[in-house]
Amino acid sequence: MHSDPSFAARAGFERPILHGLCTYGFTGRALLHTLCDSDPRRFGGMSGRFTRPVVPGDVLEVQIWLEDRGARYRTKSSAGPDARAEVVIDAGVFRFADLA
Repeated sequence: MHSDPSFAARAGFERPILHGLCTYGFTGRALLHTLCDSDPRRFGGMSGRFTRPVVPGDVLEVQIWLEDRGARYRTKSSAGPDARAEVVIDAGVFRFADLA
């Protein structure tokens, strides 16, 4: 499903899809660099809900809203700069590590 076109077709996809953990990892990296100044000690955790698959080559955009003790986020995917972006991770919650 992630690398074999025939297996992806049997699973109902037109072509292989990006592994969900890869999408989640790209999102986590964006959160780490944006919210934690690239310091993994400040990264407490993240959660979110996958809403649709991502195709390799799609452009990912992570939208972040700061809150008192963390942030909310969602990740969108599009086939390019002129394509309509679709939410692929929704209801995201980020929390900072407790460094006290």
